[in-house]
Order: sequence, then C-alpha cells, then structure tokens
Amino acid sequence: MIPWPIALLALLYGVVAALAAQSSWTILSGVSSRPLLVHLAWLGLSTGATVGLLFLKPWGRLLAIWTSILVMVVLLAVSGMLVLGAKEHGFGFLVAVMAAVQMLPIRYLRLPKVKALFRAGRVSEA
Repeated sequence: MIPWPIALLALLYGVVAALAAQSSWTILSGVSSRPLLVHLAWLGLSTGATVGLLFLKPWGRLLAIWTSILVMVVLLAVSGMLVLGAKEHGFGFLVAVMAAVQMLPIRYLRLPKVKALFRAGRVSEA
C-alpha cells in the first residue's frame, strides 16, 4: 500500500487530468476555440504524474515535482493578472496562497525517505 500523502497527491493530479481531458474534449468537439496544445500538455503531465506516483516509479516522482512547479507558476501568473486588473485583490491573494501551498508536495517528494521509497519501487512491509 502506498503512503497516504502520495495517494492524495496522485488524486490531485487525477483531478487535474480529468479537468484537462474535459477541456480538451470541448475544444475538439468545437464548443470552444481555445488552443488545444496547452490542455493536452496538462493532460499528459498530470496523467503521467498520477500513474508514476501510484506505481512508485522514480520518473513519476520527478514528473510530479515538475508538474507542481508548473502549477505554481500558472497560479502565480493568474494571481498577478487578478491583482494588476485592480478588481479582485482578495481573490488574487487567495490564488497566491494556493500557489505557495504547491511547495508542500515538492518538499515532501524531496525527502530522503520518499526518494528511497521511489528508488525501491515498492513499500517494504515491516
């Protein structure tokens, strides 16, 4: 059984993958005219991170770290746009706090015991 923080993180990336898939489908079906490449990139990153985390693959840990970094960058950009738009300063601050929360999975995945868990590829039954 995988540790619960990794399971929660995989669940988060699964939700992101589902949202990206839904956005990609609306673009492909002609309902929206946004660029498809960005949504397909999010779909690929989040699906890869979900699968890699659940199977305790070393590449899954690295992909999850990079996906968290990209989520943080996107959230900071959205926060900046909200603040510069001079409309929703409180909401912009909330989005910035959500971006800062993305550091928690990054720090967790960089712990030595978590790195060793992914190197072993399985949870030792002790």
